[in-house]
Amino acid sequence: MANVKEKAIWKFRLSGKAETHTRTKVTSRDVEMTIDEPVERGGTNEGPMPVEMVFAGLVGCTHVISNKLARANNVEITDMDIDVVTTMDSRGTRLIEPIDIPFPDTVLTINAAMTGTQEDIKKVIYSLNEHCAVSKMLRQSGTKVTENWTVNGEQYQV
Repeated sequence: MANVKEKAIWKFRLSGKAETHTRTKVTSRDVEMTIDEPVERGGTNEGPMPVEMVFAGLVGCTHVISNKLARANNVEITDMDIDVVTTMDSRGTRLIEPIDIPFPDTVLTINAAMTGTQEDIKKVIYSLNEHCAVSKMLRQSGTKVTENWTVNGEQYQV
């Protein structure tokens, strides 16, 4: 694989096409996604809700950045499962009243197997929240994000 030098600051673009009053086709690069609401909310349930996409991004970012941190710290992640539970204050989206913090609390449960020294593994665990852009965005918007890690049977909370 060729070594690609990435720009520090860059732009990317997504585009969306409304298909119904709840379903949107979104294109990013050459990848197409469907965003929709569940049937009970007037949708067709053909894709995740917009708010679920944010937290899908958190799962993906957690995975990718953890692996980048692992490589940078001589650690190998051999297995990783990530679960996210978030609390949503839906008064804003339900048009009841505007709110400042729609997601007051989010908990990630990360179960992983890693090889490397305990010190280097801890660098991965405790550095993630400094580098995951989605986690930083949520934190800076007022969301309390807690990471509960279990790595090789040891538990950590960040």
